[in-house]
Amino acid sequence: EFTTLTGGQTINAYTYSNLQLDNTSGTNTASGNLVVNTTLTTTAGGILDMSTHTLTGLLTTITNNGTIQTESLINPAVTTGKTWTGLFIYAAGTGGQEVEAGTYTNLTLLNSSGTNTASGALTVNGTLTTTSGGIFTMGANALSGVTLLPAFGSTAIFETSNATAAPVPTGLTWGGTFEYIKATGVQTVMAGTYSNRSEEHTSELQSLTNL
Repeated sequence: EFTTLTGGQTINAYTYSNLQLDNTSGTNTASGNLVVNTTLTTTAGGILDMSTHTLTGLLTTITNNGTIQTESLINPAVTTGKTWTGLFIYAAGTGGQEVEAGTYTNLTLLNSSGTNTASGALTVNGTLTTTSGGIFTMGANALSGVTLLPAFGSTAIFETSNATAAPVPTGLTWGGTFEYIKATGVQTVMAGTYSNRSEEHTSELQSLTNL
């Protein structure tokens, strides 16, 4: 347990059974790769900065009441398929990060250039935030659960080639440019409000959902 309430602690690169960070302000920073096999707990108001290091392990229980951020370009940067409460930030400004499949409460991408790529299906139960100049591609993976796009970068690009009936949630307002990039076959264009939208299919018609 790291107990300094104002943060500023270095989290040593170890394998932990349980890791608890008590900082209610400031930032605690990993000195290297962290492995957590049972419970990871952070505190509201505090930040765990993984820098360029990985956060892996079984992570049986994650209670992220604060913010976890990573600039790691290693895949996976964090254990895939987990539920991340609080705010999770992929912080590499030049992109190139793999956004790990899983469930997020709030997800922010800070790349102002380059491309961040989903490794699998994503569920975001709160807000999804992107940064102008960056690209976020879902590939063939579905994005579900988003209820709010509070700061979708004005020149950000969001891409999907997912061919299911609901590649993204319906009824959202998308800033930036939304690209349906499945070149062949039918792709569902979801109802919503788009600032800019492009469809790159070269054969067959797109399926529209009450736009």
